[in-house]
Amino acid sequence: MNEEQCSRDSQSPSGWLLKRYAFGFSARRFCCLLGSQFLICKDEKCESIDLIFDMTPDTHIDIVGCGYNAYNDISNSYKTAHSKSNNVKPENGSKAPKRFIISDRKAKSITLEAESPNKMMFWILALRSCIFQNKKMSLDNFNIISVIGRGYYGKVMLVEDPKKHDFYAIKSIRKSKLVDSDKIQTVISERNILAEISHPFIIDLKFSFQTASKFYLGMEYAPGGELFHHLRKNSNLQLNDVRLYVAEIALAFDYLHKHNIIYRDLKPENILLDAEGYVKLTDFGMSKDLKEKDSTGTFCGTPEYIAPEIVKHQFYSFAADWWTLGILTYELLFGVTPFSCSNRSKLFQNIVSSQPKFGKNVTDDVKKFILKLLTKDPEERPKFDDIKADPFFNNINFDDLLNKKIKPSFIPEVIHESIPNNFDYEFTSESAADSFISPVFGSLMEVEGFSFINDDFENSPSPIDFDYSEPEVSSERRLSPTPVEVSV
Repeated sequence: MNEEQCSRDSQSPSGWLLKRYAFGFSARRFCCLLGSQFLICKDEKCESIDLIFDMTPDTHIDIVGCGYNAYNDISNSYKTAHSKSNNVKPENGSKAPKRFIISDRKAKSITLEAESPNKMMFWILALRSCIFQNKKMSLDNFNIISVIGRGYYGKVMLVEDPKKHDFYAIKSIRKSKLVDSDKIQTVISERNILAEISHPFIIDLKFSFQTASKFYLGMEYAPGGELFHHLRKNSNLQLNDVRLYVAEIALAFDYLHKHNIIYRDLKPENILLDAEGYVKLTDFGMSKDLKEKDSTGTFCGTPEYIAPEIVKHQFYSFAADWWTLGILTYELLFGVTPFSCSNRSKLFQNIVSSQPKFGKNVTDDVKKFILKLLTKDPEERPKFDDIKADPFFNNINFDDLLNKKIKPSFIPEVIHESIPNNFDYEFTSESAADSFISPVFGSLMEVEGFSFINDDFENSPSPIDFDYSEPEVSSERRLSPTPVEVSV
């Protein structure tokens, strides 16, 4: 192997790292990533190879020393890659980590040290991308039909596989915006969670891949569109339909919680309908796996839906999801959230201190159900078994609903899967194309694929370990539906 193949190949991240040994000894090594192989060499021409790592889903990459808020400091360094100084000095005086360990299931491991946290992040991202690469998968495999959603970090496109004539929703996320906002971990978390779960009322992840500038998540297409779209189009939803939607989401939440996942961003914009009218929970960018601990403290969510314990900056757990179900139930029935206020401080004050208001024609079972979910104390909030037994559901058999034996009365009009008539015109009127975005730091993201192709989750890959800490995040809403007076 020569220098032309390795160090000068723009597609191959390469450079000098320190190989760490026991008792403080170290040696400079020239490292090069070629395809799925990571070469550790004694010289820049890679003529004398010290060690070769085959990067597979069984390969683990861990940072040495994350006792402080490593993610923010590392991300800040990463964003200033071309600045004159790459030195990161954490506010608490801790030393920013520059070392990482690569290991595999055969117990082979190596500790490497970069010259700066930024360089370490360069290698970690490149190596982790390589682990899940799939060079056969790209957007060129699909025909782009329409844009069906958009957010700050990217957009969602309806695409068709021209060979199988199957339709998918591909979510593209700009890497540069994630880096700028310190939210790289959100797409990794979403991909990990969706790859691990499967439920009738949760969107399926079919495949994922990446380019130098974007992440792509390929999901099942729900042609019924956003529940938000139907709520805005027809605010007067039928009570029986609302009961089914709420019951289906409760089943999805119960499944997620049993898998130690807290959802954290329920709202009509994140609920899709399939062709039969059943819900599909989507957008897991704010979800968190609580396997390692039973609570979290990150201030995040959509302001109108945030639970009191989050507003008060307390640690919280799954009960915060049940609060959001109460907010959703209220909005679906009355067209407005119960504590809505244009002033953010007043909104949060209402969430903590006020009680929701009901019209005089609202039935007791509706009122009591919502009030039960909107209990201020999370310890007193009902859990799934209490919720499904509530009179609000009018004796719905949850097992039958889970098996889709109960049919919704509202079935979205689906002209054809290729016609996204249940999605907002503000999206579908956009040009049906994937926009060109400059790559992030040149060759860093040139490796295709962080992912898999797995229609039935038969070959689900190992999750990517990429969770240093959680930055504070908040999900905003589009224009809310007009409030209406409804008798239920």
